[in-house]
Amino acid sequence: MENRRTSVGQFDMIPQSLPKLHRSEFTLGILAGGSGIRAGQRDKGLMVANGRTLLQRSLEAYGTGFNEVITCCRDNAWFYSQFSNRVLCDVKSGQGPLQGLSALLSATETTYLAVLPCDQYSLSPNWFEQLSSALSPTVKGVFAVDEGRHTPCCVLHRDAQLQINTLLKQSKRSLMALLDCDGLELMTVPGAGMDIDHTQTLQSNFQSPEP
Repeated sequence: MENRRTSVGQFDMIPQSLPKLHRSEFTLGILAGGSGIRAGQRDKGLMVANGRTLLQRSLEAYGTGFNEVITCCRDNAWFYSQFSNRVLCDVKSGQGPLQGLSALLSATETTYLAVLPCDQYSLSPNWFEQLSSALSPTVKGVFAVDEGRHTPCCVLHRDAQLQINTLLKQSKRSLMALLDCDGLELMTVPGAGMDIDHTQTLQSNFQSPEP
């Protein structure tokens, strides 16, 4: 999206906010490439509760209205392809969420990317509207935080990929390293920290899919 400039006398000023952004202007990226250590090495997106996988629950509750859905997964690509327009295989395992974010940004054909973990368990229904409202010409990404817990639930301008790739080249793979970069902000979003790793109680509510 090009910056709209307003002339004031002989000076040009870049507006500090963007026009309201809509879901149709965003690709939805699903992060499903984690190692699942806390979930017993299980693919968290396939874990089941009441006949629904975590991925299905997340998409139905939070993932509607986007331009397209792209999933970055560790394996089980066939399963994820049933719920995505495109699937990316996470060939560089152990790189953390930054590798997944970089892959999704490389694949998106829109200017903006919204990201959800595949095991998002509980999230404010207006999570997207909250995060996207904070984007501006100088803010290229907004990450959700809940009760002090940082999450990869976010909205990003594709220009943020440069910062992410720079960190990966420096072997910095954590979200905290990315959040120290200029142009990225945090916003409290209720429920953003509720995923399958949040508590043992949550983990006990889900089972691996039947073989």
